[in-house]
Amino acid sequence: MHYDDRVRDKVRTLYAADTQSVAHRMDHIERVLKNIRKIAAHFPDADPELLTLAALLHDVTSPFNRKEEHVELSMETARNILKEIGYPPERMERVIAIIAEHSTEHLVVGNLLSVEARILFDADKIDGLGPNGIARAFALFGQRGYAPPSAITWYRKKIETTLRNMKTDPGRKMAMERLPYGEDFLHRFEAENAGLAERAERDHSSGTT
Repeated sequence: MHYDDRVRDKVRTLYAADTQSVAHRMDHIERVLKNIRKIAAHFPDADPELLTLAALLHDVTSPFNRKEEHVELSMETARNILKEIGYPPERMERVIAIIAEHSTEHLVVGNLLSVEARILFDADKIDGLGPNGIARAFALFGQRGYAPPSAITWYRKKIETTLRNMKTDPGRKMAMERLPYGEDFLHRFEAENAGLAERAERDHSSGTT
């Protein structure tokens, strides 16, 4: 059995855990892998095995109420899994380094350390745009106990951060292709909920629902 198959077998249960963010489960991982294949086609020097393993493990421990910690938590779990399957230590550290740079919460200005890190970063961010990105944002806020309008301000900031920091030209092109749908949806949603998003954001900040 290949390393990626062994890792996939181990992460399925973890991604289905009750405490796991509903926005960071196996459906997200499969879409990120699909995005990776499209972007990596433009980068023949990228290591496909490292990319696949990093994608499978980058959100493997993402508790819905501890989002800010998910990078460190996922790195720890990833290291344990890779050790369990006997993955070569030097390559394991390369996978961990890719995971370390995938999140805008740990944003590195400019290029990331490896082409694999740049590809995963973009592939992950692309899944935050368009229909799936919107659904994931609302699902996560609902899991945390907030009404849909609470997600709007956060989601708009997420889009802005994504567009400012895409790391590859193919990834940026894919992101821009998804942007019109999201913008149209947000305009329509805000029009139908005029004033409610701001109120929801204040309630969110004060800890009420």
